[in-house]
Amino acid sequence: MVGQAQTPQGAAPRRGRPRDADTDRRILTAGLELLRAGGPRAVTVEAVADSSGVAKTTIYRRYADRHELLRAALVRAIGEPGQPPDTDPGEKIRWALNQTWQQMSDVLGPGGLAAIIGDTDRRFTDGFRRILLPYTDALVALIEADVAAGKLGSDFDADAAVSMMVGAYLGELLRRGTVDAEFTDQCIQLMLVAMTAGRK
Repeated sequence: MVGQAQTPQGAAPRRGRPRDADTDRRILTAGLELLRAGGPRAVTVEAVADSSGVAKTTIYRRYADRHELLRAALVRAIGEPGQPPDTDPGEKIRWALNQTWQQMSDVLGPGGLAAIIGDTDRRFTDGFRRILLPYTDALVALIEADVAAGKLGSDFDADAAVSMMVGAYLGELLRRGTVDAEFTDQCIQLMLVAMTAGRK
């Protein structure tokens, strides 16, 4: 048609200006900070706009609602499982503990942890589990590989070990109110005893 711009064959149509990376960072950082402090219900578009200084209209252009925004903040914070150190089982346990506990302390914070423990927001709890699943599966696979290589006990349950890592953090937090480096070392020693029992 005369007077109408044509899109070259095979080219993708333009969809406006690219997103500003700093704006994305401010939105998701604000969402995560609200989650840590007050739980998932504190993460509203209005609260994120106030905290980040980004207009609600800009936020809604990126996320349909608070749930979508919260999920994006969690995905960004959790990321992909890293590569474990190619070393002895003790250092791998340390790596796994640090990686697992970081999700609870730095990503969820007190507000997110309280929501999951109390199951106060089922949609949030289910969403967090789905995001974390590839990560915990990677930890299970790491332990199973060491069992297959004869580095750990042949009857050791990798899946139970990952649940123990999560439970150890929660138990110490409930008892002491904090989790320090000394407790990490104690957990490593206890888990090494369990992991190497029955080793052939």
